[in-house]
Amino acid sequence: MGGKKHGLSAKFKYCFDNFMAKGGFSIFLSLLLLFVVAFLIMGAVRYVANLAMPDKDFSEMTSYLWRTFIEIADAGNIGEDSDFNILNKAAGVITIFVGMILFSSLVAFITSQFEAKLEQLRKGKSLVIEKNHTLILGFGDRVLEIIRELIIANESEKSPAVVVLSEKEKDEMDDFFNDRIEDKKTTRIVTRSGVTSSLQVLQKVSVDTAKSIIILNDASADADDDEKELADARVLKTIMAVVACTGEDNVPPIIAEIHLENKRRLARTISDQVHTIEENSLLAKLMVQTSRTTGLAQVYDNLVGFDGCEFYYSRPKEGWNGKTYEELQFHYPTCSVLGYRTENGDVVVNPDPGTKFDESFEALILAEDDSTIKFSRKPVEVKDVNAKAAQPLDKIIESQMIIGWSEKAAVIVDEYSNYLVNGSSIDVIVRETDDSVNAQFAEIQKKHSTIKMNLIVADIHNTDTIADLKPEKYDNVIILKEDGGNAELRDSETIATLLGFRHYFKKNQFKDLKTQLISEVADSDNTEVIQEVGVKDFLISNKFVSKIYAQASEDPDVLKAYDELFKAEGSEIYIKPAKLFITDFPATMKFSEICRAALNRKETCFGIRIASEENDHTKNNGIYINPDKNTVFNITKDDLFITLAEDES
Repeated sequence: MGGKKHGLSAKFKYCFDNFMAKGGFSIFLSLLLLFVVAFLIMGAVRYVANLAMPDKDFSEMTSYLWRTFIEIADAGNIGEDSDFNILNKAAGVITIFVGMILFSSLVAFITSQFEAKLEQLRKGKSLVIEKNHTLILGFGDRVLEIIRELIIANESEKSPAVVVLSEKEKDEMDDFFNDRIEDKKTTRIVTRSGVTSSLQVLQKVSVDTAKSIIILNDASADADDDEKELADARVLKTIMAVVACTGEDNVPPIIAEIHLENKRRLARTISDQVHTIEENSLLAKLMVQTSRTTGLAQVYDNLVGFDGCEFYYSRPKEGWNGKTYEELQFHYPTCSVLGYRTENGDVVVNPDPGTKFDESFEALILAEDDSTIKFSRKPVEVKDVNAKAAQPLDKIIESQMIIGWSEKAAVIVDEYSNYLVNGSSIDVIVRETDDSVNAQFAEIQKKHSTIKMNLIVADIHNTDTIADLKPEKYDNVIILKEDGGNAELRDSETIATLLGFRHYFKKNQFKDLKTQLISEVADSDNTEVIQEVGVKDFLISNKFVSKIYAQASEDPDVLKAYDELFKAEGSEIYIKPAKLFITDFPATMKFSEICRAALNRKETCFGIRIASEENDHTKNNGIYINPDKNTVFNITKDDLFITLAEDES
């Protein structure tokens, strides 16, 4: 079957179109070729014109070419043709017009290419040449807090970089960070715009040389399931793209924000380097723990993130030589040993003091920085504490109030019930209810039949409602933000509720009021606003989770330590009265002696809280995390020890 035959002109046009489609360099070559052709043609025209009407000044061919060149290059040279005959003047005029067209085209081309390059830079499409950088894919709610933490972590590094890739415009991201981060210290923040699941775009941000990757989710934790399903699928696609770019054997640690459990399980099957965080469960457990121990929120604030002390895994070159967990407490003068990591990656916190460390174990250490982790062959001298371990405190019946219902509410009620003794109560106050909420609540009631639970429909913004509920009879009042909607609006409502309770307590001036208000805040910037108006109750925000993301990007196995700490079973962090550990007050003790006293109760002490400094912000509200073992404290009966223990008694 014969095809249509094309003429030479059509073929030439087709080849020319393909050549021009190759881009700027092809256009430049075309203009350059056109300039040469025009130069030769106009030189020939000059020569012919001189043959027709000879001019004595044009005796050689080089004269024609030179005159042609200077007139193409600069129209001002036309004045030199004033004494020539009419034919040479006409050739000069034509040459000048050709030159103007060619040079204006060349200038326009150069200008357009320069503008295109600027536009490319503005859009963030250019190549990133970095090594050992932290790569953040996406621009979720946490990106600001994560970068703030990474800036602190990078202070001791030389020229560190954080690269952010998202579908937002580069200039929009740059303005966002410049407006909110005043001091970047040593860290460079590099932004690029593009699709995070595109292999070509990932290669441009040097994904293969990144030391770790954080993948943020487009959907918030409060979004509906359909939105989460789609956003989680995009995260999975991005993970697959990263693996495709780096190769399965060279995948850097990936910390992925995935909301739905089935998607988290799927993500972990892609690569052993993929790590996920379940935000709702983490925040719910954090709220339960901090609400049960006054001051614990501040302790976690010192632990989570890089501004203070953080977790590390370490093993001395000389090995453990059969030393026990108790003995190792005093071989690290400036750090606190909290547990160990086994060869297969399992983490154990607060083991029995007599546990011998296997040579394959790595100690879980709390330190201000990895440079401060120093194993001393000679242990710190510590006197025996002349005090018997106190008997556990009697557990009492408690009464808890939870205001609002969200995805975390069910986890909080369930988690709380694991701590409470029989006969305790939990009242949940909601503005309205539906079949889904009723079903979840009924399921938890059935699971914890010994705990009294009530689901109460009431408008908490009505002052009479607060009075009817009598919040002063509760041990804790937890105010939850609602799911969905704008973070600022949710926070505004939470703050209004919090202030309503504060006003009620202040108005009635209850004596010996022990009710503690715990508030969840979506935007961490709002915590400062609340503190400015005098509200000093503990505030839990997504800032905690963002800090954990940043820590995990430096060492993903830190997540295993947090998993252990947030479990209801096993050891957790508590702040306990000093009277449980020593009997004589006041007592002048080194911190090493305090650690010894805690070991007598099979607990690990890593800090203290001085009651007299509780309201002194300049002294971190009296909280001392991981002090030097030789630091001396004057302990009173009102002071508290911060320990890892199996229960709060």
